Amino acid sequence: MQSGAGLGGRKNQLRMNYSKLLDRLKNSAATPTLISIDGVAGSGKTTLAQKIRKDLTTLEIIHMDDLYDGWINPLSGELSNRITEQILAPYIEKKSIKYKKYNWATEEFDAEIQVPGAKYLVLEGVGAGQSAFREFIDVAIWIECDPNVGLERVIKRDGEQIRKHMLSFLVDQNKHFSHERTSDYAHYTLNGAP
Repeated sequence: MQSGAGLGGRKNQLRMNYSKLLDRLKNSAATPTLISIDGVAGSGKTTLAQKIRKDLTTLEIIHMDDLYDGWINPLSGELSNRITEQILAPYIEKKSIKYKKYNWATEEFDAEIQVPGAKYLVLEGVGAGQSAFREFIDVAIWIECDPNVGLERVIKRDGEQIRKHMLSFLVDQNKHFSHERTSDYAHYTLNGAP
């Protein structure tokens, strides 16, 4: 198991820009290195993960959106257990990762995803930095963003038809972050949207 101390540690939480974060990731001694990117919906987590992928070699990304079991109780204990067993523990033990991806159109898990071994694994999305995962996480990143700005970015990206679902999701998100205090446990904080 990882120490969870990461590159900064809770007491040394840093607000930083992207180039400084990238330098620290490149110099990480941890192998493999698990990176969580968390923050409110629409804050820019996926965008940051894709940017890191372009700048680091041997990096894989897993999106929390592919792991939720639909709109009802998306941040459940069952989700935490499934991610720990299927993704985090195997990754840290340098074993192959296999998980079922949620299909939002059919509302069920269908395609099995296999993730090749990589030096860096990014778990990004709402809930990626939760307490159940912290013992595995080497680098925890929080993206700061106004939730209302984030909501409108999600609606613009995914369409007005999901607004009702997103409003319900925001209630779950707010409860989750209030309980988990994820931003307090992040090693690094970056500004997100706009």
